[in-house]
Formats: sequence, structure tokens, C-alpha cells
Amino acid sequence: MDYVYLQKQIESLALDAGSMILAADTSDLRDVTVDTKSGRRDLVTSMDLEIQKMLMTELQKLIPSCRFLCEEAVPAMQTAMITNADEINRGVCFIIDPIDGTANFVHGNHHSCTSIAMTVDGETQIGVVYDPYLDELFSARKGCGCSLNGRLLPVFDTSIKSEITVFGTAPYDDATNAPTFRLAHLLYELSADVRRTGSAALDCCWTACGRFGLYAELGLSSWDYAAGKLIAEETGCIVSKIDGTSLCFEERPSILCGRPSAVKEFLDEYCKNA
Repeated sequence: MDYVYLQKQIESLALDAGSMILAADTSDLRDVTVDTKSGRRDLVTSMDLEIQKMLMTELQKLIPSCRFLCEEAVPAMQTAMITNADEINRGVCFIIDPIDGTANFVHGNHHSCTSIAMTVDGETQIGVVYDPYLDELFSARKGCGCSLNGRLLPVFDTSIKSEITVFGTAPYDDATNAPTFRLAHLLYELSADVRRTGSAALDCCWTACGRFGLYAELGLSSWDYAAGKLIAEETGCIVSKIDGTSLCFEERPSILCGRPSAVKEFLDEYCKNA
């Protein structure tokens, strides 16, 4: 497969998705319907579904034999979708989050993105994340580095002490509430300051480009981190589970993403209290 060509096509589709997000936002979301899925914090909008259908349709034209692992259910494309992360290990799979940060989108907080990863036999080869509000396109190809709007991002290291850290709240699983805020407290004590943004994909990307020194969350789905993981790794970040063990596609793992020194400093303290 021509990964260079496919990367450019995926980038173009991410930009198209961003245009759809901005068009909906400009209309004050008048034509966007909002529903809940597993609970009151688990939102889906008609724009999520519209973007996902567009992406699936166009990506299937690029690779007709591909399959999809996506956040939303699109009945017209159901035969091409997989439900078990183990199936990612066979052939080409696109892992899509049409709007990562749906709650932000619904409430007019301009911090959301479209995330697209392409895996081949279980290995992520391409990761693209587009933030339409800042017009920032993060794009990585395995072994070839990561770019932000066409500019190659540097590989570097840093201590957690001088960095802003970020955490996610795994909002669809109330069992993580107490440990999540213990995690936030630890991050605050170790670092210069702490944030919570509402978009896992952008948390990985902002760590990749140096705005955050480390990102941690106790429960994610594959579409939340698939593209962001490759983007961060291609800038020298370590991406693992929260305890430092290997992160692979599975049911709602934790995530730790950061510069090598920051990750080591975090794990030294986290493992003492685990």
C-alpha cells in the first residue's frame, strides 16, 4: 500500500470533517440533535453520525476490503464494522472518532477534533487528528515522525516538574471517579499545574507538541487514543497503561502518555501509592 498517498487522503477527509463541525457550530447547533447512549455523560449528536458516515463511505472507496472500529453505530455501514478489538489484528482497519470531545461540541466549548487511525494487521500505520477550531492538523506515519500543519514536530525530553499535566475523567464509568481525582491530585503535586480538557485525542496531540508534559486517564476506548498514540510516539513520547505496562487495543484500558523522564517520575510516585 502507498502509505504516503493514504495519509494525504486521510488528512483531506479529516479537514472535511472539521468543516462540517464548524458549519454546525456557526449555525449555533440549531440543526444538531443530541441524545445519550450509556448514560447522561455519554452524548451522541446527529453531527457525530453524519461525519462518521461520510468518513466510512470515503475510506471504503480507498480500501474496499477495510473494516471499521468506530464510536458510533451507523446502520447503513454496519456490515463493515467490527465490535471486538481483537478483530483489528486482521487486515486494514480504520479506527474513527468523528467528534472527540462531543460534550465540548454540544456546549460550545471549542475544543473538539476528528480522529482517524489506520491499522494494518493490528499495527497503527497512520494517525490523523484535526482540530477545526484552531485549524491544527496533527498527522503521523509510523517511523516517519509527526507533523503539525506540515511542520515536523521535534523529539525531546523533559521533567514533569516544569510541565503542565492533563488528566481525563473517564466520564462513562463512575467506578473511576475517586481514583481519578486521586490521580489528579498526584499530578498537581508532581507538576507545574494540571488541566482537564475533555478530548483524549487532543490531550495526546498536545503532549506530542509539548503543550503538556504528561497525560493520564483511567479508562478509554480504542477510538479515543488510536491516532493520538501514534502521533505522540512519533515525537518520542512513551504511551502505555497507567502502570507503565504495554497498551494495546482492548476494552477500555487506562492510558499514560508523556516524555520519557516525565513518565518515569510519575511512575516512581504512582506505583508507590497503587
